[in-house]
Amino acid sequence: MKTKSIYNWKTNLLGTKFKLYANENVIGSLESSNWNLDARATIQSNQYNFKNKGFFNPYTEIRDKHGYLVADIEYSPWTGNATISLIGKKYFWSAKGIWMSSWKIEDANGQVIEVKPGVLGDSGTIESMDNSEMLLSICLYLQRRAVLLYSMIAFLPIFILLLLCI
Repeated sequence: MKTKSIYNWKTNLLGTKFKLYANENVIGSLESSNWNLDARATIQSNQYNFKNKGFFNPYTEIRDKHGYLVADIEYSPWTGNATISLIGKKYFWSAKGIWMSSWKIEDANGQVIEVKPGVLGDSGTIESMDNSEMLLSICLYLQRRAVLLYSMIAFLPIFILLLLCI
């Protein structure tokens, strides 16, 4: 029987740099630019580049350090859910509960990973039955993407007011 592993993550003030911890040891990171959905993840000795593409049908390509496509993520534009295709296997990212206070990745057999952000969103835990480095990297990326998109939506009325006043 598989046991559940618990990882912790923390981010800097701007949310552009994440660090992933196992037993208080840094095992990975995710870095990106401000307000940009592209990112670079390093976990153990592997590097992955997340490149966001498409506008009306958004998706993200994930390539290894040699440029090979290793996974992709397709987003549902209205729900915040996503479908992850990874080495011939499909996973589904969705909010857990009505308040979207935590997230989960499930495969065809049920829940694999749960992401629980802290109250301020600058830290959290990842509980995983599947200790895939790639899935852990994807969790960090999708957490950052969710926070970034919800921040943009929250600030949209302010931007509109500023544009109208100019």
